[in-house]
Amino acid sequence: MKVSLLFPPTWHPSQPYLSLPSLTGFLAQAGIKNVTQRDLGIELLDTVLTQQYGEEVYARLVEKAKKLERERTGETGPSSAEHYTRVVEALDRFPYLIDRIEPAKHSLRGEEFYELDRYREGLFLIDKWLELVSTLYFPTRMTVVDNQFSSYSIYSSKDIAKAIRDEEQNPYIELIRAHILPSILAEQPDLVGVSITATSQIIPGLTLCRLIKETSPTVHLTIGGSIFTRLVDNLRRCASLFDLTDDFIVFEGETALLELINQLDGK
Repeated sequence: MKVSLLFPPTWHPSQPYLSLPSLTGFLAQAGIKNVTQRDLGIELLDTVLTQQYGEEVYARLVEKAKKLERERTGETGPSSAEHYTRVVEALDRFPYLIDRIEPAKHSLRGEEFYELDRYREGLFLIDKWLELVSTLYFPTRMTVVDNQFSSYSIYSSKDIAKAIRDEEQNPYIELIRAHILPSILAEQPDLVGVSITATSQIIPGLTLCRLIKETSPTVHLTIGGSIFTRLVDNLRRCASLFDLTDDFIVFEGETALLELINQLDGK
Protein backbone atom coordinates (compact mmCIF):
# COMPACT_ATOMS: atom_id res chain seq x y z
CA MET A 1 0.00 0.00 0.00
CA LYS A 2 1.55 3.26 -1.17
CA VAL A 3 0.30 6.38 0.63
CA SER A 4 0.78 10.01 -0.42
CA LEU A 5 -0.06 12.75 2.10
CA LEU A 6 -0.44 16.26 0.69
CA PHE A 7 -0.65 19.69 2.34
CA PRO A 8 -2.10 22.13 -0.22
CA PRO A 9 -1.50 25.88 -0.55
CA THR A 10 -1.74 28.33 1.11
CA TRP A 11 0.00 28.35 4.49
CA HIS A 12 2.72 30.61 5.87
CA PRO A 13 6.01 29.28 4.45
CA SER A 14 7.98 29.99 7.62
CA GLN A 15 5.55 28.14 9.91
CA PRO A 16 5.26 24.54 8.66
CA TYR A 17 2.17 22.73 9.89
CA LEU A 18 2.92 19.46 11.65
CA SER A 19 -0.18 17.38 10.89
CA LEU A 20 1.38 15.35 8.08
CA PRO A 21 4.68 14.64 9.89
CA SER A 22 2.64 13.46 12.89
CA LEU A 23 0.51 11.19 10.70
CA THR A 24 3.57 9.84 8.90
CA GLY A 25 5.27 9.01 12.20
CA PHE A 26 2.15 7.32 13.55
CA LEU A 27 1.77 5.21 10.41
CA ALA A 28 5.44 4.22 10.51
CA GLN A 29 5.04 3.03 14.10
CA ALA A 30 2.10 0.90 12.94
CA GLY A 31 4.19 -0.68 10.18
CA ILE A 32 2.99 1.48 7.26
CA LYS A 33 6.35 2.51 5.83
CA ASN A 34 5.59 3.43 2.21
CA VAL A 35 4.36 6.96 2.95
CA THR A 36 5.39 10.22 1.29
CA GLN A 37 4.47 13.66 2.58
CA ARG A 38 4.61 16.88 0.59
CA ASP A 39 4.04 20.55 1.38
CA LEU A 40 2.64 21.71 -1.94
CA GLY A 41 2.51 25.34 -0.85
CA ILE A 42 6.29 25.37 -0.44
CA GLU A 43 6.76 23.49 -3.70
CA LEU A 44 4.64 25.95 -5.67
CA LEU A 45 6.34 28.97 -4.10
CA ASP A 46 9.68 27.43 -5.00
CA THR A 47 8.53 27.33 -8.63
CA VAL A 48 6.74 30.67 -8.79
CA LEU A 49 9.51 32.65 -7.05
CA THR A 50 12.01 32.19 -9.87
CA GLN A 51 13.25 34.22 -12.80
CA GLN A 52 12.42 31.36 -15.15
CA TYR A 53 8.77 31.38 -14.13
CA GLY A 54 8.83 35.18 -14.19
CA GLU A 55 9.88 35.18 -17.84
CA GLU A 56 6.87 33.01 -18.67
CA VAL A 57 4.59 35.36 -16.74
CA TYR A 58 6.05 38.40 -18.50
CA ALA A 59 5.30 36.97 -21.94
CA ARG A 60 1.74 36.21 -20.90
CA LEU A 61 1.28 39.69 -19.41
CA VAL A 62 2.40 41.25 -22.69
CA GLU A 63 -0.12 39.14 -24.60
CA LYS A 64 -2.83 39.93 -22.05
CA ALA A 65 -2.13 43.67 -22.36
CA LYS A 66 -2.42 43.48 -26.16
CA LYS A 67 -5.68 41.56 -25.92
CA LEU A 68 -7.21 43.94 -23.37
CA GLU A 69 -6.04 46.94 -25.35
CA ARG A 70 -8.13 45.70 -28.27
CA GLU A 71 -11.15 44.54 -26.31
CA ARG A 72 -12.37 45.16 -22.78
CA THR A 73 -15.65 44.40 -21.00
CA GLY A 74 -16.97 46.79 -18.35
CA GLU A 75 -15.14 48.76 -15.71
CA THR A 76 -14.28 46.02 -13.20
CA GLY A 77 -13.77 42.27 -13.12
CA PRO A 78 -12.00 39.94 -15.56
CA SER A 79 -11.17 41.47 -18.98
CA SER A 80 -12.31 44.90 -17.77
CA ALA A 81 -10.77 48.36 -17.91
CA GLU A 82 -9.50 47.82 -14.37
CA HIS A 83 -7.91 44.53 -15.41
CA TYR A 84 -6.08 46.29 -18.25
CA THR A 85 -4.79 48.94 -15.82
CA ARG A 86 -3.50 46.25 -13.45
CA VAL A 87 -1.72 44.43 -16.27
CA VAL A 88 0.01 47.63 -17.41
CA GLU A 89 1.07 48.35 -13.81
CA ALA A 90 2.40 44.79 -13.46
CA LEU A 91 4.51 45.20 -16.59
CA ASP A 92 5.91 48.46 -15.21
CA ARG A 93 6.91 46.79 -11.92
CA PHE A 94 8.28 43.65 -13.53
CA PRO A 95 11.91 44.79 -14.18
CA TYR A 96 12.34 45.83 -10.54
CA LEU A 97 10.89 42.64 -9.08
CA ILE A 98 12.39 40.04 -11.43
CA ASP A 99 15.93 40.79 -10.22
CA ARG A 100 14.95 40.64 -6.55
CA ILE A 101 12.57 37.73 -6.26
CA GLU A 102 15.08 34.87 -6.01
CA PRO A 103 17.28 36.70 -3.45
CA ALA A 104 14.09 37.38 -1.44
CA LYS A 105 13.25 33.67 -1.47
CA HIS A 106 16.78 32.68 -0.47
CA SER A 107 16.75 35.21 2.39
CA LEU A 108 13.98 33.20 4.05
CA ARG A 109 16.13 30.04 3.87
CA GLY A 110 19.33 31.37 5.38
CA GLU A 111 20.67 33.44 8.24
CA GLU A 112 18.90 36.55 6.92
CA PHE A 113 15.67 34.94 8.11
CA TYR A 114 16.70 35.95 11.65
CA GLU A 115 17.32 39.58 10.68
CA LEU A 116 13.95 41.26 11.21
CA ASP A 117 14.34 43.99 8.59
CA ARG A 118 15.56 41.56 5.94
CA TYR A 119 12.80 39.10 6.83
CA ARG A 120 10.15 41.80 6.40
CA GLU A 121 11.69 42.98 3.15
CA GLY A 122 11.75 39.44 1.78
CA LEU A 123 8.08 38.83 2.60
CA PHE A 124 7.14 42.22 1.13
CA LEU A 125 8.90 41.47 -2.15
CA ILE A 126 7.37 38.00 -2.36
CA ASP A 127 3.92 39.47 -1.72
CA LYS A 128 4.41 42.05 -4.48
CA TRP A 129 5.61 39.34 -6.84
CA LEU A 130 2.54 37.20 -6.14
CA GLU A 131 0.38 40.26 -6.73
CA LEU A 132 2.04 40.65 -10.13
CA VAL A 133 1.48 36.98 -11.01
CA SER A 134 -2.13 37.23 -9.84
CA THR A 135 -2.79 39.91 -12.44
CA LEU A 136 -3.15 37.12 -14.99
CA TYR A 137 -6.12 35.83 -12.96
CA PHE A 138 -7.64 39.17 -11.93
CA PRO A 139 -9.52 39.85 -9.68
CA THR A 140 -8.07 36.86 -7.79
CA ARG A 141 -5.17 37.83 -5.53
CA MET A 142 -2.55 35.43 -4.17
CA THR A 143 -0.49 36.46 -1.13
CA VAL A 144 2.16 34.74 0.97
CA VAL A 145 -0.42 33.52 3.47
CA ASP A 146 -3.82 33.75 1.79
CA ASN A 147 -5.89 33.72 -1.39
CA GLN A 148 -8.55 36.27 -2.25
CA PHE A 149 -11.05 34.93 -4.76
CA SER A 150 -13.10 38.09 -5.11
CA SER A 151 -15.73 36.50 -7.34
CA TYR A 152 -16.31 33.55 -5.02
CA SER A 153 -17.11 32.96 -1.36
CA ILE A 154 -15.43 30.10 0.47
CA TYR A 155 -18.57 29.95 2.62
CA SER A 156 -20.76 28.92 -0.33
CA SER A 157 -20.57 25.35 -1.62
CA LYS A 158 -21.97 26.52 -4.98
CA ASP A 159 -19.26 29.17 -5.29
CA ILE A 160 -16.55 26.67 -4.36
CA ALA A 161 -17.83 24.23 -7.00
CA LYS A 162 -17.54 26.99 -9.62
CA ALA A 163 -14.18 28.30 -8.38
CA ILE A 164 -12.39 24.95 -8.60
CA ARG A 165 -13.34 24.80 -12.30
CA ASP A 166 -12.72 28.44 -13.24
CA GLU A 167 -9.63 28.39 -15.47
CA GLU A 168 -9.73 32.18 -15.82
CA GLN A 169 -9.71 33.18 -12.14
CA ASN A 170 -8.27 30.16 -10.31
CA PRO A 171 -4.46 30.13 -10.70
CA TYR A 172 -4.15 26.80 -8.88
CA ILE A 173 -5.74 24.83 -11.71
CA GLU A 174 -2.86 25.70 -14.02
CA LEU A 175 -0.17 25.61 -11.33
CA ILE A 176 -1.18 22.20 -9.98
CA ARG A 177 -1.76 20.72 -13.43
CA ALA A 178 1.65 21.85 -14.70
CA HIS A 179 3.89 21.58 -11.64
CA ILE A 180 2.33 19.18 -9.10
CA LEU A 181 -0.05 16.66 -10.65
CA PRO A 182 2.45 14.82 -12.89
CA SER A 183 4.76 13.96 -9.98
CA ILE A 184 1.85 12.82 -7.79
CA LEU A 185 0.56 10.48 -10.47
CA ALA A 186 4.07 9.25 -11.30
CA GLU A 187 4.31 7.82 -7.77
CA GLN A 188 1.16 5.75 -8.45
CA PRO A 189 -0.18 5.99 -4.88
CA ASP A 190 -2.94 3.68 -3.73
CA LEU A 191 -4.25 6.30 -1.31
CA VAL A 192 -3.91 10.08 -1.40
CA GLY A 193 -4.69 12.08 1.74
CA VAL A 194 -5.22 15.84 1.49
CA SER A 195 -5.10 17.88 4.71
CA ILE A 196 -7.16 21.09 4.59
CA THR A 197 -6.63 23.01 7.79
CA ALA A 198 -7.11 26.71 6.94
CA THR A 199 -9.78 28.54 4.96
CA SER A 200 -7.01 29.70 2.60
CA GLN A 201 -6.58 26.05 1.57
CA ILE A 202 -10.19 25.29 0.69
CA ILE A 203 -10.24 26.30 -2.98
CA PRO A 204 -6.63 25.25 -3.76
CA GLY A 205 -7.10 21.99 -1.85
CA LEU A 206 -10.38 21.05 -3.51
CA THR A 207 -8.95 22.08 -6.88
CA LEU A 208 -6.15 19.58 -6.22
CA CYS A 209 -8.67 16.87 -5.32
CA ARG A 210 -10.71 17.50 -8.47
CA LEU A 211 -7.67 17.26 -10.73
CA ILE A 212 -6.46 14.05 -9.07
CA LYS A 213 -9.85 12.33 -9.26
CA GLU A 214 -10.48 13.41 -12.85
CA THR A 215 -7.02 12.29 -13.97
CA SER A 216 -6.80 9.11 -11.89
CA PRO A 217 -10.32 8.11 -10.80
CA THR A 218 -9.23 4.76 -9.36
CA VAL A 219 -6.94 6.24 -6.69
CA HIS A 220 -8.57 6.37 -3.26
CA LEU A 221 -8.66 9.99 -2.11
CA THR A 222 -9.47 11.08 1.42
CA ILE A 223 -9.70 14.58 2.88
CA GLY A 224 -8.84 15.43 6.47
CA GLY A 225 -8.04 18.50 8.50
CA SER A 226 -9.77 20.79 10.95
CA ILE A 227 -11.85 22.67 8.36
CA PHE A 228 -14.11 19.73 7.61
CA THR A 229 -14.11 18.62 11.23
CA ARG A 230 -15.77 21.95 11.99
CA LEU A 231 -18.16 21.44 9.06
CA VAL A 232 -18.93 17.78 9.74
CA ASP A 233 -22.70 18.35 9.97
CA ASN A 234 -22.67 20.19 6.63
CA LEU A 235 -21.00 17.29 4.80
CA ARG A 236 -24.22 15.29 4.93
CA ARG A 237 -26.00 18.08 3.04
CA CYS A 238 -23.34 18.55 0.36
CA ALA A 239 -23.26 15.40 -1.73
CA SER A 240 -21.34 17.14 -4.53
CA LEU A 241 -18.21 17.13 -2.37
CA PHE A 242 -18.05 13.37 -2.84
CA ASP A 243 -17.37 13.94 -6.53
CA LEU A 244 -13.99 15.27 -5.35
CA THR A 245 -13.12 12.69 -2.71
CA ASP A 246 -14.02 9.18 -1.63
CA ASP A 247 -14.34 10.05 2.04
CA PHE A 248 -13.55 12.52 4.82
CA ILE A 249 -11.68 11.85 8.04
CA VAL A 250 -12.81 14.20 10.79
CA PHE A 251 -11.49 14.89 14.29
CA GLU A 252 -8.20 13.15 15.15
CA GLY A 253 -6.98 11.38 12.05
CA GLU A 254 -4.29 8.92 13.12
CA THR A 255 -6.36 5.88 14.07
CA ALA A 256 -9.00 6.49 11.40
CA LEU A 257 -6.41 6.81 8.63
CA LEU A 258 -4.59 3.67 9.78
CA GLU A 259 -7.85 1.71 9.82
CA LEU A 260 -8.77 3.02 6.36
CA ILE A 261 -5.38 1.94 4.98
CA ASN A 262 -5.75 -1.51 6.54
CA GLN A 263 -9.27 -1.92 5.12
CA LEU A 264 -8.14 -0.88 1.64
CA ASP A 265 -5.21 -3.27 1.92
CA GLY A 266 -7.54 -6.14 2.82
CA LYS A 267 -6.30 -6.50 6.39
